[in-house]
Amino acid sequence: MPTVAASPALGTTGIAPRTPITLSARNGSWASLTVTNAEGKQLKGSLNAAKTSWTLGEPLGYGATYTVSGKAVGANGGSRTVKGTYETVTPDGQIDASISPDDGSTVGIAAPILLSLDAEVTDQDARARIEKAITVTTSPRTEGSWAWIQHDDGIGLDWRPKDYWKPGTKVTVTANLYGVDFGDGMYGAQDVTSSFTIGRAEITKGDINTHRLKVYRDGKLVFDFPTSFGLESDPGRVTHSGTYVVMSKEYLHLMSNPAYHYKNFPAYYAVRLSNNGTFIHANDGTAGDQGYDNVTHGCANLTTENAKAFYDQTMYGDPVEITGSDIPLSAADGDIHDWAIPWSEWVTLSALHPSNSTS
Repeated sequence: MPTVAASPALGTTGIAPRTPITLSARNGSWASLTVTNAEGKQLKGSLNAAKTSWTLGEPLGYGATYTVSGKAVGANGGSRTVKGTYETVTPDGQIDASISPDDGSTVGIAAPILLSLDAEVTDQDARARIEKAITVTTSPRTEGSWAWIQHDDGIGLDWRPKDYWKPGTKVTVTANLYGVDFGDGMYGAQDVTSSFTIGRAEITKGDINTHRLKVYRDGKLVFDFPTSFGLESDPGRVTHSGTYVVMSKEYLHLMSNPAYHYKNFPAYYAVRLSNNGTFIHANDGTAGDQGYDNVTHGCANLTTENAKAFYDQTMYGDPVEITGSDIPLSAADGDIHDWAIPWSEWVTLSALHPSNSTS
């Protein structure tokens, strides 16, 4: 007479949609087996070659009941009829997610992968489940790691390579977050994916002491701009040192800073480097200082001609390395401060790092 084993046990309630379900016939094999939803639709599943084990082949829905019906026949005769149910969890809420860079985009060699969630996840075990549900595939193979770091709207999850991406790298991010337990009764709302390409190797180097902004493409100097950086004698205006990432571009950005008594200053060919207002932009009003003195409120000023030249060829993800300031780039400078964190520290910010184990 065959015996039947179910994992989880038949009758289990509150299971997550991606819980592995296996139904086994011992001392026999399955003659028939179906798992159906409330509408009678049969779910996908697969039998092994010996027909002794059936494995569920698709995620379940939230707040649903599924019926298992089957018949196992014994190797030496006899049979056993099986009938039971599974009930899935009903979340208190579902969390949406998105991935940057966008699908199909081409980005610079410093672009991190940003997984944005519409709720902050604080539980360390939940963070580990989220990381385990995401795959980053790169060609050529690239060493990198996830890290939970401070963003403007809370702690977010970023992945970056140990070193800058190799130009031409193909990257695919697959986040199978549907059904993942995010903690506090919250679950993932959907799976998200993105595939993008790393473009040419362009690095911009800004030296506060020499008042220059030099642009290197594939190792060759293509621009050497006289520049004025932030006023060094004022901690509120000095340009911070560190590796910035080009975040966005605007033909015209209106700048305001009540603490310094200016509002809607027109900055043309504005390339954003941080969320705290650091840009590379045109300002012919400082043309006489560019290359000689640092007089700005933290931005890198260029002439209109030079600013347009830089604006036209830079892209999201390009690194901008600023040196010479006594104030370092940090989380206070906005979301993409990933390269300000040393690699040895970065890897410890993954929920899967051994130091973060809660077992």
